[in-house]
Amino acid sequence: MKRILGMLLIILTLLIVMASSSFAAKLYTTTIHETTVEEVQDMILEVMTGKNFTVDEVDKYKIIVAKNFGDGFWVTSQLCKVKFNMLERDGNIKLMVSETELVQGQLARQRSIDHLIPLIKEIRNKIDGTPMDQIASEAVNQLPGSGNERQKALGIILGDKNGEGYILIPKVEPGSLAADEGLLPKDIIIEVNGRSTKEMESSALKSYLANKFAANASIMLFYNRNDTTEMVILKQQM
Repeated sequence: MKRILGMLLIILTLLIVMASSSFAAKLYTTTIHETTVEEVQDMILEVMTGKNFTVDEVDKYKIIVAKNFGDGFWVTSQLCKVKFNMLERDGNIKLMVSETELVQGQLARQRSIDHLIPLIKEIRNKIDGTPMDQIASEAVNQLPGSGNERQKALGIILGDKNGEGYILIPKVEPGSLAADEGLLPKDIIIEVNGRSTKEMESSALKSYLANKFAANASIMLFYNRNDTTEMVILKQQM
């Protein structure tokens, strides 16, 4: 009887968790620019062990860390394992993160990684400097209608000024709003919302763009590519 009650408790716990996370993301993918697998591995270990995860497995292109949730008495014990897969591509590393859990050592299942997103963003931010509020998942299960939609990142990575005083774009995030609108690395930002970029520093423009994007305001941007000036309006589609 006691064993049956224990099994019923496990099943009930799983049903509650599954119901609450049925529309949560199960995979998070992000591209970390101009780095190596070793550098990404080191940062994953630093960030995750700093949050009391233990290292379960380390491979060339994979790291698994684990953490227990619940005391096994008042709260059902859950062993959660987070898997980081890494893929090298054109000098960048595509990082794919997923999580599974075992309740009292049984019934492994995929778990929502929403609670890990701040840590994933921290890992990337510490490596390539991308602002955390501009990092969004590139996972294919974020398609409209999947129930896992996430706001696209703006995706403009700002660099230094050129010889004329305009601000360069050294990188554009794959799958971002900027990429969707056709912006490319090496484009030169001439003007933003009527103001010349000669009048502002790169750090100030970064803050301005982040604030406008977060407020879902339109960003009218003039840029130069191959001596031709083009215009694009960036605005998140809600």
